[in-house]
Formats: sequence, structure tokens, C-alpha cells
Amino acid sequence: MKPRTARRAPAAMLLAALAAVALTACVSGLHSNEPAPQSYLLDPGPAAVAPDVMAVPGDPASRRSLQVLAPAAGPGLAGDAIAVLRSGARFDHYRGARWAADTTAMLQALAIDALRPTGRFSLVDAEGAPFVPDYVLALELRHFEAQYREAGPPTVHVTLIATLARRGAGESAISVIADSEVRAQDDRMQAVVAAFGEATGQALRKVVAAVVAVPPG
Repeated sequence: MKPRTARRAPAAMLLAALAAVALTACVSGLHSNEPAPQSYLLDPGPAAVAPDVMAVPGDPASRRSLQVLAPAAGPGLAGDAIAVLRSGARFDHYRGARWAADTTAMLQALAIDALRPTGRFSLVDAEGAPFVPDYVLALELRHFEAQYREAGPPTVHVTLIATLARRGAGESAISVIADSEVRAQDDRMQAVVAAFGEATGQALRKVVAAVVAVPPG
């Protein structure tokens, strides 16, 4: 009869091997060679509102208040990933790069920043602010991606649908589709981000122009 220790040896060796594999996996996870993703800010540039839409002293429109709702986002456009549309309608995201904040949060803040300087509203803020608004602006993000349609740098496509409604009214005051496309100067991340900023700025300026043109009522 063989000693019991001889029968236990293979099991002990197997346990030791499994422990080594687990330890290796843990170490490799703690010391990953994958670089940390770079965070990018979205810079649309100045609002550049035309002088003829700026409020003048005594303008009744300047006594209105506006609440900007958090934008709704199309499939795959929410979050901090930078969206890419490749040939064959393949939807993807850039690796190693992300936005500094959720896209909807960024666009809400940018819309507020663009509307405040017009002087057409006494107060412009996000939902949850402690005031009852005269108007509510709803935004929907339909496009916010870099599209690779041909060889070379991508074209950034931004589409915002803005709906301005007077609080308590049964019908919307306005609804506008602000669409913009800007081709990146180079197929590098910095150039792509700059194209995102320019396209977003163009779309926001169209929204601002439509909102401030609504007469008081």
C-alpha cells in the first residue's frame, strides 16, 4: 500500500499552480501596461451673438427667466466616450481618449453659458435651480461623433434639436434643428477635439439665435 502522502502530492501541486496563476493575474491587473485615457475639454469658442439680438435697456424680453434642461442623447452618445462612426455604419469610440465630463452635462453648461450674455433673460440656469422659469429649453443630441467617410481626417457631425416652451402653455414656442459639420485638419486626437469644439460652437450659435428671436409673450 502506498503512503497517503504520495496520493496527496498531485493535489498539492495543482493548488500551488492555481495560486501562482491567480497571483500572476492580480499582479498584471495592478500593473497594467495600458496607458491611462487622456481627458479632453470641449471648447466651442465665443458665443458670437449678433448685436441685433442683444437686449436693450427696458426690453420686456430681458425680464424673462429660462431653464435649460439636461439634453437627451441618441444611442451611444451619452457618457464621456468620444464617439466614432466608421465605414459600414460601424459605431465605435476612440481608445485612450475621453471627454472631461458627460457629453450631456457639457452641452447643458455650454448652452447656459451661451445664452446668458445675450441679456434676453434675467436668469438662465439648469433645472433644479430655485426659481420658477418663464421658459424651458429642452435639448436633444442627435449627432455628436467623428465620421470617417473617406481617406484622411474625419468629419465631426453635431446635431442639436432645441425646443423652447413657455411654462404652462400648451404649444412650443419654437423648435429648431441646429446641424453642423466640420472636418478635422488632421487625423490626430487634438485636431479631432478641435473640430468637435468648432462644430458644437456653430450648432449652439444657431440655437441661441433662434431662442433670443422669440418675442416676449
